[in-house]
Amino acid sequence: MRKSRRFMFTLLVILLMVSSVPLPATAYQNPQTLPDEWGQYGLGDPYVLKFNGYYYLYVSTRDTDDGVKVWSSKDLVNWSYRGLAATDPITHGAYAPEVVYWNGMFYMYTSPAGKGHYVLSSTSPTGPFNVVTGNLGKSIDGNVFIDDDGSFSFYHAAQGRIDAAPMSSPTEIGVSASTGVGMGGWTEGSTVFKRNGKYYMTYTGNHVFSKGYRVDVAVSTTGPRSGYVTDSTNPVLIRTEGPTVGLGHNTVVTGPNLDTHYMMYHNLEGNGIIGPLRHLNMDRIVWNNDKMIVQGPTSTDQPNPEMPVFYDYFDRTAIGSNWSNVNGGNWGIYNQELMWQNSMGSSTWYKQVTASSSASDYTAEFNMKEMNRGTSTNPRYGATFSYTNENNYGVALISSKNKRLETFFRINGVDQAWQTFDLPADFNYSKWHNIRIEKSGSTFKYYVDGMFKATRTANVGAGKIGVLTEDTHADFGYTAFSNDVNGSSAWNASKPIPGTIEAVHYMKGGEGVAYHDTTAGNLGGAYRTDAGDIRLNNEGLFNLGWNQTGEWYKYKVNVESSGYYDIDFRMATSLDGAQIRVWDGSTDLTGIVNVPNTGGWDNWKNISKKKVYLNAGQRELKVEFVTGEADFSRMTFQKNADVTSVSDNFNDGDDNGWTRFEGTWAVENGEYSAGSTGPAKSTFGDTGWADYTVEADIKMIDSGGDGGLLVRVSNPSHGTERGQNNYDALQGYYAYLTTSGVSLGKMNYNWALLKSNAQSYSTNTWYHMKVAVNGTNIKVYVDDMVTPKIDYTDNSLNPFTHGKIGVRTANKHTHFDNVSVTP
Repeated sequence: MRKSRRFMFTLLVILLMVSSVPLPATAYQNPQTLPDEWGQYGLGDPYVLKFNGYYYLYVSTRDTDDGVKVWSSKDLVNWSYRGLAATDPITHGAYAPEVVYWNGMFYMYTSPAGKGHYVLSSTSPTGPFNVVTGNLGKSIDGNVFIDDDGSFSFYHAAQGRIDAAPMSSPTEIGVSASTGVGMGGWTEGSTVFKRNGKYYMTYTGNHVFSKGYRVDVAVSTTGPRSGYVTDSTNPVLIRTEGPTVGLGHNTVVTGPNLDTHYMMYHNLEGNGIIGPLRHLNMDRIVWNNDKMIVQGPTSTDQPNPEMPVFYDYFDRTAIGSNWSNVNGGNWGIYNQELMWQNSMGSSTWYKQVTASSSASDYTAEFNMKEMNRGTSTNPRYGATFSYTNENNYGVALISSKNKRLETFFRINGVDQAWQTFDLPADFNYSKWHNIRIEKSGSTFKYYVDGMFKATRTANVGAGKIGVLTEDTHADFGYTAFSNDVNGSSAWNASKPIPGTIEAVHYMKGGEGVAYHDTTAGNLGGAYRTDAGDIRLNNEGLFNLGWNQTGEWYKYKVNVESSGYYDIDFRMATSLDGAQIRVWDGSTDLTGIVNVPNTGGWDNWKNISKKKVYLNAGQRELKVEFVTGEADFSRMTFQKNADVTSVSDNFNDGDDNGWTRFEGTWAVENGEYSAGSTGPAKSTFGDTGWADYTVEADIKMIDSGGDGGLLVRVSNPSHGTERGQNNYDALQGYYAYLTTSGVSLGKMNYNWALLKSNAQSYSTNTWYHMKVAVNGTNIKVYVDDMVTPKIDYTDNSLNPFTHGKIGVRTANKHTHFDNVSVTP
């Protein structure tokens, strides 16, 4: 991966004028309290619908009450209470109401007190919703997904899994079958969405009153109801200790900038008067290739979601100077909520185009409906984009007469071929519909009501957007564009620290501003079109490659609090002598960090730099390649805590400082004892501990089961409370003894055996175990403190590099004594 010919070049940065003033870029903080929440119940199981530029939030109903509350927002932060969307007695204790829009009707799915599902409908997202079905069963937490062909699927909780059923209409649900997705224990709160041809299902596990409530994700490439594969880094959202715990039951929604996905979820505050008390949370989702990464949970100030470059709700009495008329027509504003054009009888394309222009890559959104159509061969209405003049533009038009989407380009005055795409047979053209255009390079993707319909290529670039009619009377609603597409908004977003930052998410701005690269063009040809050199690696992630002496990349970050952090850089190189360094402005944060030869360009390892002082707030960090060459995938920041020498021989008769979870624990005769039934764990220390050695004496009383030491423990929870049967309710490593040997495993709310060593150990006999963790290496000693029984390095994508210590057993009566930790 050596670079050859090198050229310096500078990208021209174009500053675009904003035609509509965005909302102030202030900060929000989780959890959020909204007006008119359910008293002592809050906001549980949040679901957010986006319609015509507005967001509508629905939440579970307090168990003692009727009705479904609804709020609306333009920006996902400032919410206005809109009253009860439904009041029918069937909504008594309505669980997890979700609303979808289809063909002019809003359909609400909810399970009152978990007693089967009902469907309610309304012509408005704020109601009133009326019951339109009987009890359809299907347990709780119904979720509806509409695929690109207009087919519906219904998802709901089942015992230990998520089931799904086909729907023949929005009110008819077929026979359910397992999706193959589940967490073993109770699984609920699924959300399904589609991105780049893949189906993503997020879902929540554990009991709603558990601090271990969490979100996982699974991905299918074969269909919406089967073929799901769980992500290896699950859970994607969890926190069991700290300011917010019990996180889950999420929905995923596209943010105001038309590009960023956000995860909306609740946190557990504790017991309310009636049921659990919960509140609303929101964190950004970013993407690296097809991997979904939740940048959270956060609980300090985060920048508000970005607004589009241009947006218009038509909430005024005149069209105004932000629009320019092309070719005439009779245009106006109705009720301060839409723009209309009603001239018919001509094949002229009457247009309104924006005064401002997009960048060369963008996402645009248009909302529209047909009020009347003329008698010509093909009356139609729709959107124009990449418009510079009447000789250069594209269009996406809806034809009610031919029941299809029609696309066309004119380039340098030459008309390109029309391409048409069928719309669903029951498509009601007199109702509101949404057209979405995603432009990346010369590729255009077309969506109608969220359904992917087409891809076209055309050599047109930046330009204005607009709306048009041909022999139709049409209304136009919320219209917007953003200079981001397919997740590119992550590049200029302020990534939260602590957290993980993808190397390819360096800033926008080009050569000398966002990065310095010594070759012209992207040598790897992947992901971005600037001169950063990017390839797809064997871990399924895009990474920066061919990084040479003197090159650098800048990253926008949002540091939670001032203090010391540890940084793990994920690097690969087949060469010796590579060095990197991190800057904050002119301040050298890390000094020289040596990157050893990892043994290959796809042999990824974590390279750590400890105790880096960061100042709080939004900052720009620069990663410099000082000498040599190495590939760079990502960097993870975690709070640092000094490891101090501590020990506990339990001779004082208590376990002060330890936190007990499952099992029966007692201090007996100066020994820490765990019972013999099920799992048992107790933890000690600080989650900011990184490298340390823990030692203990261990005596197995029973011949079955196992007992041993935990290291690098984070997010522990009670794995057996409220009917959960999760022996692995923590993130960390477990070194343990059985009568037949010593083993090391990895616990991530699931279990993976890493390595074993066959030995013979006796019951009622003390053994001395030592576990030394350094970087991603783990050594396990038993009695012989010189030669480890197990020497293992976790080079996986998600090694645990920080966390507490602990003691643990599984179905084994075990005693522990003389536990000590040293740096």
